[in-house]
Amino acid sequence: MQLLDLKTKDLWSGKFTELKSKLEELEVQKCMDIAQHKWKALKEISRVKALIFGAWNSLPECYSEVKKLSYGVLTIFGSTYSSEQAFSCMNIIKSKVRSQLTNENLESYLKLKTTSYMPDLIELSKGMQSQFSL
Repeated sequence: MQLLDLKTKDLWSGKFTELKSKLEELEVQKCMDIAQHKWKALKEISRVKALIFGAWNSLPECYSEVKKLSYGVLTIFGSTYSSEQAFSCMNIIKSKVRSQLTNENLESYLKLKTTSYMPDLIELSKGMQSQFSL
């Protein structure tokens, strides 16, 4: 019933139509950036997620069941990807020293392999003192 009510409200259907057009514009821009080798401009991808979740978060609480369903659908692919990525990382560990690894080591290894954290090495090295040899 909530979904039918949401579909019939002009305000909300217009909001999602507007979201669709914004996403299409961003996708066209992304393709143009790739074609022109503008790799730094591709940081707009995170903006896409913010637009999608922002639209669903803006719904009032009277549509709580529809929101729960949408969050489940929106997050299922990311969680499946993370699981597959973790299993792939575990296959790499197959070696002679595998039995010597502790749970803590395995946990740290998985965290490193499944996150996209990229430290700013230049910024981190600014705070360190260089050692000169004589």
